[in-house]
Amino acid sequence: MTISLESATRLNIELVRVMKLFASMRQHAPRVHPGVEPASYPILFNLIAGSQRVSLLAEHVYSDVSTVSRQVTTLVSHGLLEKVTDPHDGRACMVSLSTEGRALVERLKAIRGQWFRHLLQDWEPVDAEAFGEYLERFATSVEASKATPYEVPASLPEGHANPPEGHANPSGAPAISSAQVSA
Repeated sequence: MTISLESATRLNIELVRVMKLFASMRQHAPRVHPGVEPASYPILFNLIAGSQRVSLLAEHVYSDVSTVSRQVTTLVSHGLLEKVTDPHDGRACMVSLSTEGRALVERLKAIRGQWFRHLLQDWEPVDAEAFGEYLERFATSVEASKATPYEVPASLPEGHANPPEGHANPSGAPAISSAQVSA
């Protein structure tokens, strides 16, 4: 069963709103570790499961290898990550959390948990649990959709705004990935 266009539009608008709110809050968030940008936190969290090559880590954090490589270098310089030779390929390196890196991840998890507890302080526990389950399901759907490009329709169903004359997406126009769809 497919959800209505109205529901999908509302979800899109609210999700973009939340993303923008988080982005604006990130700029004013206190630093948990000197010199470590919040943009590097996903790298730390992804290494909880164990060491990885930078190329695989870049895939896991949905970033390019050059950006992740630069962030890894910074995290190594702060003693949060360690580089080791890949046991399967002596030419490549693996990165893993150092003891200090693991401690920082635990601290970040606790701080974020307290922050979200504060954000949701007027929610019923059952609502927060349900939201968490839906959010996890949504994240899984978004991740799965990366493999299937979204085709922009030439026109929308009747009663919805369509592109101006001559601006409709012609048949065969390039598809866009779900990651490219934004407000």
